[in-house]
Amino acid sequence: MRVQVDCYPCILSQLSELAKEAAPDASGQHAIVKRLLELVIKADETTTPPEFAAMFHSLMTELTGVGDPLREIKDRSTELGLALLPELQQMVRQAPDPFEAAVRFAIGGNIIDYGVNPNFDLHEAESKIREVLDLPFDRELCAEFKRRLDAAGSIFYMLDNCGEAVIDRLLIEPYRDKITVGVRGKPILNDVTRREAALSGITGVPIVDTGDCAPGVSLRRSRPELLEAMQKADVVISKGQGNFESLDEEFTARPIFFLLRVKCAVVSRRVASPLGAIKIIGKNL
Repeated sequence: MRVQVDCYPCILSQLSELAKEAAPDASGQHAIVKRLLELVIKADETTTPPEFAAMFHSLMTELTGVGDPLREIKDRSTELGLALLPELQQMVRQAPDPFEAAVRFAIGGNIIDYGVNPNFDLHEAESKIREVLDLPFDRELCAEFKRRLDAAGSIFYMLDNCGEAVIDRLLIEPYRDKITVGVRGKPILNDVTRREAALSGITGVPIVDTGDCAPGVSLRRSRPELLEAMQKADVVISKGQGNFESLDEEFTARPIFFLLRVKCAVVSRRVASPLGAIKIIGKNL
């Protein structure tokens, strides 16, 4: 999904927040915003929202020397996921349709997102994750998703956020013998890198990274090894809104299932679902 005109108010809001974090005085904040705006002006019309975020993050790292400002929040999110996982595993085992329950919970974990909402309250996450069992859901497509995974010889699973990645284990572990996991190449927002994948308990499966700091998968900038793994997989699983924004229009090589929670008005209109909805979307099927 390329940046839409309606994305710009959100982008400008992010610029002001970044400037306030990086500079203590108004003059410094104005200077930073102007530099960030130069990046916006120079970007072409094919730029995706995650590619914008990567450009902003690279400049902020250069200006502040801080490459992973949300590291503590990421670790607390992971701890929350690990604390919830045994209960969710038990609920999946007891569910009438364990696979559907696992998919619902994995999507529910996508609510942990400091990129869309920098004021996100981690304490609200537990109730938001549990509520997904009662939300509307495309059960027919979910059944097709299971059929595809069961028949696949290889699966590529692109992770998104910390905390959420722990809950993704509900889907990863039953297919661990044929899954390759993708992560970010460098820290960005509260997204998962190799470090956080290990802390989340995702072990014993091949892991490849994008090589960059976009909170999505840039098909123009990601590491060839990751793109090759995606393009060769029988099924690709894309978790979260950032990966959806990156791959929705661009990735046509293989069957892909997007699992996400709708968290912004632009995506809401694109997928014709209200804010807060849980979505499974299949493409190239």
